[in-house]
Amino acid sequence: MLSAVIKPMLDLCRDGIAAWKKRRNPARAQAQRLLDAFAAHGVAGVQIPRLLPEALALPNAVFADPDELRTKLTPRLLDWAADTFALRRGWLDGVDSERHHRVQGYKQPSVYRDWLLRRQERFPDVDRIVHVFVTSKEPLGPQSTGSLCVTYGERFDALDTQELSRYWLLSDHWRLDHPPCTVNLMALCAIAADLGIMVIGHVATQEALTRLDDGQLFVPTLLARSGHRWFPADLIDPPPGYDSEWRQALWEDTQEMLRTDRG
Repeated sequence: MLSAVIKPMLDLCRDGIAAWKKRRNPARAQAQRLLDAFAAHGVAGVQIPRLLPEALALPNAVFADPDELRTKLTPRLLDWAADTFALRRGWLDGVDSERHHRVQGYKQPSVYRDWLLRRQERFPDVDRIVHVFVTSKEPLGPQSTGSLCVTYGERFDALDTQELSRYWLLSDHWRLDHPPCTVNLMALCAIAADLGIMVIGHVATQEALTRLDDGQLFVPTLLARSGHRWFPADLIDPPPGYDSEWRQALWEDTQEMLRTDRG
């Protein structure tokens, strides 16, 4: 009688241990990250084969489950996945905490200008947008606080009705209560205006922006959770009656930085 109770419990423990070991398998973790990344960018697992180059062709069923996919993973497939959505290759391997590449141009706006120009030269026909995320619906001013996150996106393709975009981070733990961060935002807005790139503002929670800064969130996931669009370009060209001494002082600092930074 006792054995009839103990045996099922032991079997359940063995099954639990086996499932835990399977989830800990590095190749399965790679497969799960790949599927998670494509899902975050609007591509279901069974749709991935429609994007694959012919040399990497695999059946739909392979992408329906991470346990199936892990047996088919190759460095070339992972490289392709990373390149398609501009993901850090090390993140797919589980050795890098950052999902997106980050362009570091803090107090060096020429870095942003040169990088954006290279993107335009390499991919002249894609739509491109700079997204600015803050935590408050109130207009920016000397009272503003919280995270300031800036990203760049390229709409490079479509799958049925879903637009496909890849993203980069242009800020690194910036804060609105640190004026140089706002100056850098204004410089980015000026550069984007010169290059004909749209800049859109969004409002998101502090928790979401912290997770993005810490590499724990995909940009499209943040976009889906954000709202209340505003116009960062007003920082460099405010509508009549909406200027302020605060903005004018920061704009002078921005112009000085743009003049003196020659790359």
